Amino acid sequence: MADFSCASPQQDATTPDTAVIRVDQLHALAGLLSLEEVAEQFSDLSTVAQVSIFGLFEDALADIRAVLTQTVAMRE
Repeated sequence: MADFSCASPQQDATTPDTAVIRVDQLHALAGLLSLEEVAEQFSDLSTVAQVSIFGLFEDALADIRAVLTQTVAMRE
């Protein structure tokens, strides 16, 4: 499985390119978790490990939200 926790910070984490990258990462992670074998292994993980994986979703969505908010503010 890809290791998104070690992703290097972007120089400018508020660009549309950053949002696209984060969406692609979320898509890949969701795709993995939707596979039956991976879902079975996920259910065997400790609660801490499961929470960490959902934390990746939370962090990525927060980054995407920040980019979208800034993009809207720049247009106003």
